[in-house]
Amino acid sequence: MLFKVLLFVFFLIFCSLNAQDVVRDVRLDNKEIKCLVCDASIKELTDLVTNTDKSQTVKIGGHRLDPQGNYDSPKSVSVVKSEIFLSELMEAVCNKMDDYVRGLWKSNKTLTILKMITSDGQMNPHMSEVEFIQDDDLNKSLKYYCEIIVEEFEENIIKYYQNEEKDIETKFCIEESHICPPKSQTLPKIEL
Repeated sequence: MLFKVLLFVFFLIFCSLNAQDVVRDVRLDNKEIKCLVCDASIKELTDLVTNTDKSQTVKIGGHRLDPQGNYDSPKSVSVVKSEIFLSELMEAVCNKMDDYVRGLWKSNKTLTILKMITSDGQMNPHMSEVEFIQDDDLNKSLKYYCEIIVEEFEENIIKYYQNEEKDIETKFCIEESHICPPKSQTLPKIEL
């Protein structure tokens, strides 16, 4: 009888240890996915900004009074430097996360997210290199992570584009927000 009780206790301990490992793996998986989403979102946003007609302008200002009681005259700026325009693009980018799927590279079993259709309308040529992971939420978590990132860091992201920064993925996802690990530990590049 004592043997059965001890066996049962060892079984429970073994199960709880395995459950802790699974929880730990899920947390790591979520952190990696969030990093991949950050990288993909910034790449998508950069692509949208790059393909926007730079000759389009919007007027900003003109709604404040100067010390003499006169309205400031509005200034014209490129649409890609407009806070409202960039905010709208960020919402569009998060909707694009519906076009991505989660998977593992067959070559090294590292986690990735892959855009199913490339920007030129073709099937992604890397699809055969990835083993897709079917998840319970049908990849809705990718859009959710994007929305969380945009909500938390929208003003910071806008500043990068207004200042015409280069390599925003590294500056934002790694250096500023710390969503991704430093480059020496970074995950493989995402293929858009």
